Amino acid sequence: MERPFDQILREHFTSHPLSQKTLLDRFPDLDCSHLEAAYGIGYNLFGQKKYDDAECIFYFLATMNHFEQRYWKALAVTLFVQKKYKAALGIYLAAFFLDPMDIEVVSAMADCCLSLGDREGAEKFLQQVCEIFEEDGKREDLARRARRFLHMINRNMEEVK
Repeated sequence: MERPFDQILREHFTSHPLSQKTLLDRFPDLDCSHLEAAYGIGYNLFGQKKYDDAECIFYFLATMNHFEQRYWKALAVTLFVQKKYKAALGIYLAAFFLDPMDIEVVSAMADCCLSLGDREGAEKFLQQVCEIFEEDGKREDLARRARRFLHMINRNMEEVK
């Protein structure tokens, strides 16, 4: 049985079959030891709002070294700004598997769910943000934001009743 994450990766391979080829064509001497330079290039492209190019580079990086969480996070945020929320959520899931206590990833997953109109998913991730903050005390700003969203969700649910 194919899982949602597998579907997203398959869809990306289908829609961007030349991701690696594109990067290697631009930079023929690039090999795995140059991943940091490629990350910098992707970061610069993202900053220039060249999201399709940045997406290809970050996708290449994530597939070349799938244990580097920041590559998955960079790919996910690139998808998110392009309003590809479902794909971004799946890619954030890969980053989550690498570090389930990364409050930024869990908060971003909540944002994806909110953007998709998935109230239940958003609520689950927002609660998890609060739990992670209670455990490690980092990123109070994200915990405050999560509590505000949870309050708004609960208030809206009461109004519906």
